[in-house]
Amino acid sequence: MALTGDETHRGRIDAIDGLRAVAVAAVMAFHCGIGLDGGFLGVDLFFVISGFVITRLLLAERARTPRPSLGSFWFRRAKRLLPAVLLVVGTVQAWMLLQDPPGLRPTVNAQTLAALTYTSNWYAVLGHVDYWDVAQEQAPLNHLWSLAVEEQFYLVWPVLLIGLTTWGSVQIRHPHRLLLAAAAACYLLAHLLYLPGMPERAYLGTDSRAGALLLGAVIAFRPGLFSRFSSPAVAVLGWLWCTADIDSAAFYAWQLPVAGIAAVALIDATAHQDRFRRTLTSRPLLWLGHRSYGLYLWHWPVWVYLGVNHPEWNQGTTASVAVSASVLLSAASYRLIERPVRTSPLRPRILLPALAVCSVVVAIVTTIPVAAPVDAHNDGPIVTGPNAP
Repeated sequence: MALTGDETHRGRIDAIDGLRAVAVAAVMAFHCGIGLDGGFLGVDLFFVISGFVITRLLLAERARTPRPSLGSFWFRRAKRLLPAVLLVVGTVQAWMLLQDPPGLRPTVNAQTLAALTYTSNWYAVLGHVDYWDVAQEQAPLNHLWSLAVEEQFYLVWPVLLIGLTTWGSVQIRHPHRLLLAAAAACYLLAHLLYLPGMPERAYLGTDSRAGALLLGAVIAFRPGLFSRFSSPAVAVLGWLWCTADIDSAAFYAWQLPVAGIAAVALIDATAHQDRFRRTLTSRPLLWLGHRSYGLYLWHWPVWVYLGVNHPEWNQGTTASVAVSASVLLSAASYRLIERPVRTSPLRPRILLPALAVCSVVVAIVTTIPVAAPVDAHNDGPIVTGPNAP
């Protein structure tokens, strides 16, 4: 049964939170080495979900008023996303101050500044950080690249959407077709930018990764377009999540776009039909889905912290402790920080300066003098810019 118009445009779709739980579980399994070689594609599922949800919200607001407030939209995004990021980045900086792991702070400081400006992906690319070869103990904020891609999309997409839905006095009849063409162009760009052994530009660039976000936007404009393919999509995603190799020509030639199409088919069926809803709206999945943002933020720093402080542990023990600690930290963050801030009646003139002050304080902490960086050839932080070996 399809959703009613009111549900489609205004109601929260609980099953989408179930999909968020599945996506973050895949990413955590990949990072912890628990059997999913292609689990990093959970990020693409997140991207498609974000493109769909954000576009759906913007279309609903545009239906209510011909002049939607972009400032209000961006403020809501800040309330939703910034507090948890500041908490995680601040906690990592506190770890640096209290323990000062040898050779770690230069990398963490650079990644912190990139995280605060939502440019982590471009820092990794343009700063010549060898993203995939940096040892785990050197990059506790590596995973924030995906949040940077999404935030950059949130900054630009609302402006483009207004032009897409109404260009002057002319209504664009089939905006979803333009979005499909744009998504295809992004995937083609990723294919063209890929260099064997150096996948950073293709994998981390906003322009080369926006395809999944745009696919999500497509089904906000045209619900049901991909839902008929949802059954094979599950099998395709499962196969890719188990086998994909991020540094292979096949990944950028066809696996990445296929993963995006499979994800959008699954989300389309979940959002606009009853298919998969019973499973995805189970209480455990919904609980995890509501906290998936915090889980994603916490799991990698926790994993790095355990690797630095307990190198004697085997992978299974580290993974078990990392997952458990990440669930507890994300639950605390959701209850004490994320939900209270998101639902607070604080106006922008109060909350935004408070968030800005917190950001400045964290940035200032990065300027506290540290020991000279360890040589990159000796497992030191690879943050020395264009001249890095």
